[in-house]
Amino acid sequence: MDSNLEKSCKLFFDFLFATIVCGIIPIFFSPVSETLALVSKERLFIYALCFGSSFLIFGEILGVREQSFQFGLAKNFLFSVIGSFLSVLALLLIVWAVEYSFIGRFAIGKILFGTAIVSFISNFLISNIFSSNPTKCVLLLSNQRKKAIIEMTKERSEIFQWFNHENALEREDFSIQSFCNEHDIDLLVIDDENTEQDFNILQVLAQGTQVIGFIDFWQKYIGCIPPSEISQSWLSKLDLRIRNPVALKIKRGADILLSILALLITSPVLLIVFLMIAVESGFPLIFSQTRTGFLSRDFTIYKIRSMKKDAEKEGAEWASENDERITKLGSILRKLRIDEIPQFWNVIKGDMSIVGPRPERPEFQEDLLKNVPHWNARHLVKPGITGWAQIKYRYASNMQSSEQKLAYDLYYLRNLSFALDFEIILATLRSIGKGSR
Repeated sequence: MDSNLEKSCKLFFDFLFATIVCGIIPIFFSPVSETLALVSKERLFIYALCFGSSFLIFGEILGVREQSFQFGLAKNFLFSVIGSFLSVLALLLIVWAVEYSFIGRFAIGKILFGTAIVSFISNFLISNIFSSNPTKCVLLLSNQRKKAIIEMTKERSEIFQWFNHENALEREDFSIQSFCNEHDIDLLVIDDENTEQDFNILQVLAQGTQVIGFIDFWQKYIGCIPPSEISQSWLSKLDLRIRNPVALKIKRGADILLSILALLITSPVLLIVFLMIAVESGFPLIFSQTRTGFLSRDFTIYKIRSMKKDAEKEGAEWASENDERITKLGSILRKLRIDEIPQFWNVIKGDMSIVGPRPERPEFQEDLLKNVPHWNARHLVKPGITGWAQIKYRYASNMQSSEQKLAYDLYYLRNLSFALDFEIILATLRSIGKGSR
């Protein structure tokens, strides 16, 4: 089954059950003297909606709905408890701000564990339903493209059940329509250049089989687009400079507001980090570097120094996950992304956005433009502090990995929206919490 549908089901039922638990417990399972039992049903309904929304957000930050139930049920339940606990804290603050009174301890405990238990059971059942009903899929593609898809989906093998139609080709009465009907195929992936002359698409659709193009499959199920597969007609749809100017202004306003808040909130952390860097390796505390940004214009990016002072005495080098040039403190700063905090100033200046493709160094641009198809497409939007490629892929430490990261950047360009930006921000917070980068 569709993993996006699975995630949507988990989101819906988590919100529904968290809202119901918060609404029912004060009425039927708490002392009548507690705050939530005394408020009107209308206010209680609003508080319940706030709690349900908080549980969705904290659950996404913690990755409650991303956890696999194949290993470690205790870990999954713990994440549900933590998400519920944080949501209860948010509910406490909201109720106190409106009612000038705290929620009773009995209601808190029952809402916390009630929500955690119901969410855990719900997500467990949904995961089992979807894993026991994988998408039956046929790849009507070249061998090279088949291998590429199977390789990219091997970590999510429970989602797809691949059917090989090659042996059936020897039959005189073979047709892809009859094969899909015989095996009750859910999804048929075809080369984008295939037409109805190759087989009767309408007949396949009438049988209940979904037909999807090669690139569309990558977008929907893998979350990236291979640069080598991009055509001029696909690129012509990326006129992002003039797409919805109102939305661009809203995003710019949100960038400035969030950046100012982020700098204010993290200022105590910055002072402590600066002191630790000065003690460990001296000055400078912040280093600047030229990067290529919007419409291929160069700008100066600012970061907390996490490498040794002579890290590039022999010239520019690719960064890697276990780079020997990184200091002991720098490795911690990078895992927690604290070294990126000064880039909020770049956002305020207008050089960057909070979400977007990571800006690359001009020293590598010439080789990238020559060797990676459509590399310049990522410059159609402002670079970001975080992005889709950052949460889906590792460090780009060579030409090949840079091409793979571009595949994720192209997906971001094609599906640009506030919802996607919000998803990226939540996933970034989740990775910070795990100490991964």
